Amino acid sequence: MTGPVAGPLWAAWRGQRAQAAAIAAVVLMYGLAAAVERAEPGLSGLTQQLAGLLPGAVCLVWGAPLISREFETGTYRLAWTQSLTRGRWLAAVVAVPVAGALAAAAVPAALLAWAVPAAGGDPMAWPYYESHGPVPFARVLFALLLGVAIGAVTRHTRVAMPLSVLLVGLGQLAGRALRGRLDLPYWPAQWIETAAYLVLALLLAGVALLAIRRRA
Repeated sequence: MTGPVAGPLWAAWRGQRAQAAAIAAVVLMYGLAAAVERAEPGLSGLTQQLAGLLPGAVCLVWGAPLISREFETGTYRLAWTQSLTRGRWLAAVVAVPVAGALAAAAVPAALLAWAVPAAGGDPMAWPYYESHGPVPFARVLFALLLGVAIGAVTRHTRVAMPLSVLLVGLGQLAGRALRGRLDLPYWPAQWIETAAYLVLALLLAGVALLAIRRRA
């Protein structure tokens, strides 16, 4: 598989198969929880609450080590000497986990539609709100890019992993608090929060690119 785009993408995929497998395992466990809830309606709400763990897992397993490990091992030097710009290298490296994170977010959404077909209760309650609509997709992208940016800035995996997961958790808590204060209807709140997550993700991608360009 060759070419200015296909080559780096293929290399990125080969180097990230372990992370993809780890996230697939998390999604599989989520699927088992959904099956249990489908069989035992008394456990209603289990899958909705577990859905909130996916962004942290993506950030910890895939986002934080993505660039920091390249710096720690020095493998980035080989890529940068292959007539590949740093921006194109970053785009290729990040494209694989972006696709994987979105696919991982889509699975819980489908499982919830199967395991919990009726909303029930308050749609603004965080277990339902944070596991339905576009928010889960935008939030997992934000979590991924947060890990990537912190890893690129700190250049140390052991620092980037706990720090990024902590910030993802604090961001979720802050979002719930702000959501309660604004008291918006469900869909306006969903689209506003989605837009906020996407803007933050783009800014974090810019931070990561700037950190990489400043690397000697």
